[in-house]
Amino acid sequence: RGRIYRIVPPGIKRMQTVPLGDLSSDQLVRELGSDNAWNRETAQRLLWQRGDKTATRQLLRTLQSSSRPLARLHALYTLAGLDVLTAQQVALATRDAHPRIREHAVRLAEPFLSKSPDLIETLAALHSDPDDRVRFQLALSLGETSGDVAIETLAKLARAPQNGQEIRTALLSSVGQNADRIGRALLPDAGGPQREQVLSWLSELCLLAGADRDPGAAVRLLASATAADSSAAVQQVALAGLGEGLSRRGATLPQLLSAASTPTTVRQQVQAAFERAQQTAMDERKSVMQRSQAIGVLAFTSFETVASLAPQLLSPRSPQLLQRALVAALAQQSSESAGRLLLDHWRTYSPQLRRDAADALLSSPSRIALLLTAVSSQTVRRSELGRDQKQLLLKHPNKAIRERSQEILGGEVNSDRAQVVQQFRGVLELRGDADRGFIVFKKKCSTCHRIRDTGYRVAPELTSVQNKSAADLLLAILDPNREAQPNFNTYTVVTESGRIFNGIIAAETATSITLKRAEARQDVVLRNTIEELAATGVSLMPEGLEKDLSPQDLADVIALIQSIQPTPARQPARP
Repeated sequence: RGRIYRIVPPGIKRMQTVPLGDLSSDQLVRELGSDNAWNRETAQRLLWQRGDKTATRQLLRTLQSSSRPLARLHALYTLAGLDVLTAQQVALATRDAHPRIREHAVRLAEPFLSKSPDLIETLAALHSDPDDRVRFQLALSLGETSGDVAIETLAKLARAPQNGQEIRTALLSSVGQNADRIGRALLPDAGGPQREQVLSWLSELCLLAGADRDPGAAVRLLASATAADSSAAVQQVALAGLGEGLSRRGATLPQLLSAASTPTTVRQQVQAAFERAQQTAMDERKSVMQRSQAIGVLAFTSFETVASLAPQLLSPRSPQLLQRALVAALAQQSSESAGRLLLDHWRTYSPQLRRDAADALLSSPSRIALLLTAVSSQTVRRSELGRDQKQLLLKHPNKAIRERSQEILGGEVNSDRAQVVQQFRGVLELRGDADRGFIVFKKKCSTCHRIRDTGYRVAPELTSVQNKSAADLLLAILDPNREAQPNFNTYTVVTESGRIFNGIIAAETATSITLKRAEARQDVVLRNTIEELAATGVSLMPEGLEKDLSPQDLADVIALIQSIQPTPARQPARP
């Protein structure tokens, strides 16, 4: 009948309730320090509902002198709710002994930032606050203003080694149109003790500036980063970051440099940086890592420059890291000749390099046409393409590509997966060996799955299916689309510039989509550059693995999966 019963022990002393609605405003202010959360919250609500500004003096007294942090916090928000909070009172709260008061004071400072320079100076002093949440809120709130002090404070937060990923994310959310200003504030520290951290930030900021449709920030940051007194490391990071950002909106560094609004001095600086990168890439006295980074910079220059490196760097004598870097650089090029150059060297590629080159060829319809022609003429053997790459072609959203792929590759895999599962029922009678299964796993499954320290975390954790029966696991391997998890279905994105990206949707923001594919490679695509986004309707795991695995291989892989021990949950640290 709507009654509420409370079960209590014998002899309990019932708490006397306070009729808060009958109290005066000053009495309600005193209730802000109550031990009872309901009393505190209700008192604050009633003060706000009454709109009684005569309580301001009592609230200020509570804010300044109460020994209870919660009372001071309620007083602070009640002043804000009554619209009598001032910048001076917020500044006072930012110096409170309790970190939660300082955190909320920073949050409440936001409406005053555009009209109170002194308050911004006060907030700037919190960049070294010992409390993570205070610095986290500071990183968020400084995004509400773009003054010089705010920019310099964001740069100080970026330099601080104690800031974790959460504060880094908050900082990035506050960059806005100021990527170039923050980047230039960080440049003097690129050679100091925080070198790696500053370079990492510079890469992020250059990417954001490059992705902005207004080229002004990109040009200004480019001018600073490629100045004569900038180190080679800074120039390489900046050029690569800006090039990646520009590519995400369908533009290139050469286009940016050729724009009438770009100063001649900037063009000359960038050209000099490209020339230095080209020299480094070809200099065998440099380390492989230095040469690889230099090739990464050249990915954003002209095709002719990148192509000139191919005879030496795509040779089997060249370290694989350099070969892979050059293939990645060619993948970034918009020239149709890049696809032909990748195929010209196909026979000399290692299996890993062939996978990289195939991924590059799958990035646009014209390159896919080149690849399919090469498969048809047996320049590229069908067996040299990965199962996931073949599945992408066979399920491609472009009808012409899909139909041609069916003609060339369609007969390889039996589309009746139920029949395939039935044909391999004998696997369940075989005795599997987990050690042999691990060898098979490394060859065929590790591009998307991870066991111990081997492989990549792209597909679902195998520990999640470890308790399934051998029959269920056989079905999952041979017919992966029958019970595929929706969040592991693949998507195809086509951009305005014609580039094609494929993978599962790993992350989404208001402005971008992140696709993840084999080997945990990620592609971030800005929403405003997307022309088409389509679900392929198939799992990330390809069909047709029975063509690459013997019945004994399947039995061994099943034994391996069933032998996996879940990773023990990490115990939380004691306070």
